Amino acid sequence: MPSILAIVCVALAVVYGTLYTVLHATQSKSEPRLIPTAIPFLDSAVGIARHKVDYLVSLKRRYGLPIHTLRMPFQRIYVINAPQLIQVVQNKSNLATFVPTLLDFGMLFSGLSRRSKDTLTKAYGSHGNGFTKSVHKHLASGSDLHAATRTAVEKLTVGIRYSFVDQEQVGLYETLRHQLCQALTGAIYGAENPYDDPAVEASWLEFVPGISHLLYSPFPWLTAHKALKARARVIKAFQNYFETGGHTQAFAMIPEMFNTNANHGLPSSEAAKLEMATSLAMLSSGAISAFWLMFHIASEPDALRACREELLNLVVKEADTQSGKVKVVDLSNIKTQCSTLTAMWHETLRYHSTVINIKKVQHDTTLASEYFLKKGAIVMIPGSIVHHNTNTWGPSASDFDHKRFFTPAGRRNLSNTTAYRPFGAGTTMCPGRHFSTSVVLSLVAMTLLQFDVQPVEGQWQMPTKTNADMWNAMPKPDQDVPVRISRRVDEESTHTEWKFVWGDASGKKE
Repeated sequence: MPSILAIVCVALAVVYGTLYTVLHATQSKSEPRLIPTAIPFLDSAVGIARHKVDYLVSLKRRYGLPIHTLRMPFQRIYVINAPQLIQVVQNKSNLATFVPTLLDFGMLFSGLSRRSKDTLTKAYGSHGNGFTKSVHKHLASGSDLHAATRTAVEKLTVGIRYSFVDQEQVGLYETLRHQLCQALTGAIYGAENPYDDPAVEASWLEFVPGISHLLYSPFPWLTAHKALKARARVIKAFQNYFETGGHTQAFAMIPEMFNTNANHGLPSSEAAKLEMATSLAMLSSGAISAFWLMFHIASEPDALRACREELLNLVVKEADTQSGKVKVVDLSNIKTQCSTLTAMWHETLRYHSTVINIKKVQHDTTLASEYFLKKGAIVMIPGSIVHHNTNTWGPSASDFDHKRFFTPAGRRNLSNTTAYRPFGAGTTMCPGRHFSTSVVLSLVAMTLLQFDVQPVEGQWQMPTKTNADMWNAMPKPDQDVPVRISRRVDEESTHTEWKFVWGDASGKKE
C-alpha cells in the first residue's frame, strides 16, 4: 500500500506536469520570450509580491531582453525594456491597440459599486482617458493652473511659518507630507476642504497601506480591515462635502467633474468614493518626491549652497523695516532661474522613480513586426529600467548626480519619454505634474531660504525603500529621517522676513 508521502509526491508531480504543459501549450512561439520558471504561473506572482519593481529590474539584468513574457494565474504580462519598443507602443497609430488602465485602477480601490463602475466605464469609454480630461483642462497650463498654484503657495507660506520654527526632532518625510497635504488639497477642494479635519487626514494615512491589499489580495476584507474602515471615514467626509455644497467653493475642476459624473447618473454618495482616486493622485507621490529632493539637497553641501544662491535671484522686492528687511520672493520663476534646484528635481525623479506604465492589449497584434502580443494581455513599461539604462544615461546611470542635467545630453533626455518618464507618457501622462512640481519646488525653496535642516544622528544616511508599494510612482522610504529644523542665522537671513508669492494676480507668469 503506497505511503501518504508517496501519494503526495505523485500528486504534486502530476500538478506540476499539468501546469508545465498548459504553460507551454498556451505560449505562442511568436510571443516574446517566456522567462524560465521553476513553478509554472507562480514564480512571477511570488517574485513581484516579494520584490516588487526590483523583481522586474533583476530579470532585465539577468536576461537582457528587449521584451519578455511573464505568466501569472489568468494573466500574461509583456514587460518592455527597450526604448525602441517603448516608442512603438507610444506611437499615436497604436492608441487603440494599447489602452491605459487608469480608470480600472481608480475603481479597484475606491469602493465604487458595480453599477457605478459600469456607469463610468460606459461614460468614459474603454480608454479611460475621458476620466482625466477635466484635470488636463484645468491643470495643464494657463490661468487655472496659476490660480491653483498661487493658492497652494499661500497655504504653504502660512503652514511653514507656524510649523517649522525650532523643531528639535521631527520626521523629515512626515513634516513635508503634512504641509503638502494641506497645500495641495486646500488649493483644489477649497474652503470646505475635508482634509482640514485632522481626523480625515489621519484616516487617509491609515487607508493608504491597504491599497496593495485591495489590488492584489484575494481577501481584502480580511487583510485590509482597518484600511477599509479608514476609507469609509474619508468617503463619509467627502459625501458631506458634496451634500453641503462644499464643492461649489472649490477649484473649478472639482465642481465640473462632480456635475459631469452626476449627469452620467452617479449619485453624490458614489462621487464621494471617486474622490479617493483624486486624493491618491494628489497625495501619493508628491510628498515622497519632496522628501527625496530635500534629502539630496541637504546632504550635498555644494548643491545646498548653489540652490540658496540661485533662490536669491527670485527676490523681486526689498524693503527696510524697524526690525530688519522684508524680501518678497516670486516663486513662479523658479523653473527658469534656479538651474541647480531644477536639475536636482529631475535627477531625484530619474534616480528614484518606480513608475510603471501599464496598458492592456485590445486585440491580437504584432509589435515592431516581430513580437506577437495576445489580446487581453498586459503591457508593462518599468520606469526604473528606463531611467537606469546605461546606453541612455552612461556608466553612472545607477548613481545620483546632481549635475547630470547640466549637460546637453541630460537636457535632451528630458524631452524624450523613452529615456525620462517619471510622469508616464502620452495620453496618460500625469495631468497634475505641473501643479505638483511647482508646489513641491516652492515648499523646498521656502524651507531652504528660511531654515537649516540637520540630521539628528549627525550624518545623513539614506533610508532604504525595499517595502515601497509597487503601485506608487515614487518609493516611500522604509523609515523617516529624524531632523532638527532651526531658523537660519547668517548675513542673508538674520532679521529678514521672507514673503512668498506666485506671479501676479492676472496669471501672466507661469
